[in-house]
Amino acid sequence: MSPRPPHRVEVSRLVPLDAETAFARVTDPRLHPRWIPLTRFEGDPTVAPAPGVAFTMVSGPGARRGRDGFVDRMTTLEHLAPSTEDAVVGRNVVRKDGPALLGTAGLDVVPVDEHRSRVVWWEEAYLAGPWPRRLNAAAVGVFLRGMLALALWRFGREVSRGGRR
Repeated sequence: MSPRPPHRVEVSRLVPLDAETAFARVTDPRLHPRWIPLTRFEGDPTVAPAPGVAFTMVSGPGARRGRDGFVDRMTTLEHLAPSTEDAVVGRNVVRKDGPALLGTAGLDVVPVDEHRSRVVWWEEAYLAGPWPRRLNAAAVGVFLRGMLALALWRFGREVSRGGRR
């Protein structure tokens, strides 16, 4: 009997950016606090995403002011840029290293045409600890779906308005 596949939460959004530009922006964790509420990036601000690069996101009411919060440590496993010309989907995958969340997450950027791409943000994450993984992944998924939808909506709004780079 093969193991059950992990519980996946996925949201997507069509954005008015070519795939290469969308990928460079949406996969950069240093920019994620612009789209994820109450969250700060911790890591080397001079290092771009690449396999082996570790970083931490801290979320909570005082996180942006340097207070403690929910710690989500990650390591980039895969970072492959898309190509609109060659119809290659870009993929960024991170491993969730705890202490609270384990699993994987990723961003896929699908070229649509020279001016648009579809961003797909997915998570296969669950709480560390003694709880049954499948059950807790489904419960965590409810929260993650809302957070991912809000983050992609904010990203889409920013790029539609010609927002920050």
